Amino acid sequence: MSEQHNDHNHAPEEQAGEESSLKLELESQTQLFLELRQQNLELLQVAAKVAGYMGDHGPLKHSDLKPALRAIWDVYSEFHAWVDPDDSEDDYEEEDE
Repeated sequence: MSEQHNDHNHAPEEQAGEESSLKLELESQTQLFLELRQQNLELLQVAAKVAGYMGDHGPLKHSDLKPALRAIWDVYSEFHAWVDPDDSEDDYEEEDE
């Protein structure tokens, strides 16, 4: 009966260890996700600057929005391809489908 009692005592410790490990993994994944999103925002900001749409000019006219967004997206896509070429290849495959 003492063997069963010892097994029973280890189960909660093992479960707590698994929960702690899972929590750490989720925190790591969350941190990575947030860092990648921040990187994307920074790339988008740089793309907008390079495309000439940030600075001391007034708001864009409605007719200028689509070309501006296309120009920013084109620059952003190039930057993203430099930063993460593997991910960019996947994006292009999805766009082709």
